[in-house]
Amino acid sequence: MNSESTASKTVLPLIGSLTRSESGKLVAVLTRIFGTHNLSLAEDTVQDVLIKAIEHWTANGVPDNPSAWLFTAARNKAIDTIRKYRRQKVFATDITELLASEYTVASTLNDCFRNDEIQDDQLRMMFACCHPAIAREGQIALIMKTLCGFSIAQIARAFITSTDTIEKRLYRARNAFREHNSALEIPTGDALQSRLANVLETIYLLFNEAHSTSYHSSFIRQDLAHDTIRLCTLLTANAATRLPQTDALLALLYFHTSRLCGRTDEHGDLVLLKDQPRSLWDRDMIEKGMYHLAKAATGTEMSRYHLEAAIAYEHCKAAHYEDTDWKTILSYYDVLARLMPSQVILLNRAVVIKELQGAAEALECIRKIPGIDYLNEYYLLHAILGELNMELGKKDQARTHYEKAHRLCASDTEKRFIRKKIEQL
Repeated sequence: MNSESTASKTVLPLIGSLTRSESGKLVAVLTRIFGTHNLSLAEDTVQDVLIKAIEHWTANGVPDNPSAWLFTAARNKAIDTIRKYRRQKVFATDITELLASEYTVASTLNDCFRNDEIQDDQLRMMFACCHPAIAREGQIALIMKTLCGFSIAQIARAFITSTDTIEKRLYRARNAFREHNSALEIPTGDALQSRLANVLETIYLLFNEAHSTSYHSSFIRQDLAHDTIRLCTLLTANAATRLPQTDALLALLYFHTSRLCGRTDEHGDLVLLKDQPRSLWDRDMIEKGMYHLAKAATGTEMSRYHLEAAIAYEHCKAAHYEDTDWKTILSYYDVLARLMPSQVILLNRAVVIKELQGAAEALECIRKIPGIDYLNEYYLLHAILGELNMELGKKDQARTHYEKAHRLCASDTEKRFIRKKIEQL
């Protein structure tokens, strides 16, 4: 009993880690074999393999190479599934004939489980998850579940919503996935450009979730931030998707993730950029970001990712907050605002104006933002207005905005930070 309990304590955390690192690869390769219309079958197969691993490893000990064990078990389970359903199901259309014969099924699956094929399958799976027929929120949830190995509960915590909501999103996404039954492939020609834009935007939105202070768990935030880098790296490693905007997005991901450790202190309290100890920033990630930003400079295209990466780089290269080149950052925001004049971008630009021209001018810039009322339920607008009014000595206005920001923000971290601001008035 004791030894089994000890084994379980060792095995379960390992399975949890492997679920995050390997299940996405397994789902991708099994979907490649079974076909996109059989996504649920692929997910169920991976779940069965993980359960089998828990049972086998608890009884017999953890193998020397746990990942290899999982892939072998998944391959064998796939062969059993194909034999069981051969006359009842249609699998991936391009390899169904090869799976119909006992002479070719094993060699076909061996080819599918090669490392280079698994990497390509993850890339293909990313494009499939970002099919335009799937709602954007469903695309993100589907990628988090199938390619990142997050549980429904973890995805719900990431979006600060209920597990029921996430289950409904995934249900609708899987239905669209199954109904379109598209081949697991990387598009070509004009279709590649439009779908790649969709994939990049999905990774970008996933990245925004990772870097949101609304997270209940810093563990999930760190993992998801690194997942966005992993997914974008798959794109830069493939000749068809290795484009300037892809490198620009990857640079942006590296720059922001490099500063993640400095965003909260040892008590979990929020630390503003100007107060962050820059010694905590990951210099290796910053170097990688610089490399991809330089790669992104090829060609003539200028995307939002280029400009946002350039802004992030200006922050990363400043040895101290006082060394920040706000004039250059403002010039980037000016171009970004012309490229896509959203209220959030113009609000961020106003924060830069505050650094250069003071709080009064920043308030005037915010007042002039077209459609600023659209952000009336956006807590950061009121947090910024509270800060600007406080700097100008307008305590009543500052309190009004801070209290509204406190009501609107979702996380305890943000609420504690804003509560301290109110107490300082």
